[in-house]
Amino acid sequence: MTEIHEEARVCPSCGAKKGVLGAGFTGYDLKVRAGVVAAIGLLPLLVGLGFLINGDAMGFKIVGSLSLLPFGLAAWIFIASEGKEKWYR
Repeated sequence: MTEIHEEARVCPSCGAKKGVLGAGFTGYDLKVRAGVVAAIGLLPLLVGLGFLINGDAMGFKIVGSLSLLPFGLAAWIFIASEGKEKWYR
C-alpha cells in the first residue's frame, strides 16, 4: 500500500512491476512485438502474390493462407496491448 507516482514501473517497497500481460510488458513493447509477428506473416503473403502474378491461383491460396496465423496472432497481441496496466509481483 505504498504510494508511488503514476509513471513508476517498479514499486520501491515490494518490488512489484507494472505491465499489461505480465511484469514489465508495456503496451508499446507488445505493439512492437505485434509488428514483428505481422512482418513474419508478410513473407508467405509475398510468395503467394508471386504465384498469383504467374497465374497460379491455387498456389496463392495455399501459400497465402500460411500468413493467416501470424496475422491473427499479431492482431491478438495488438488488441491485448490496449489493456489496462496492472501490478505484478
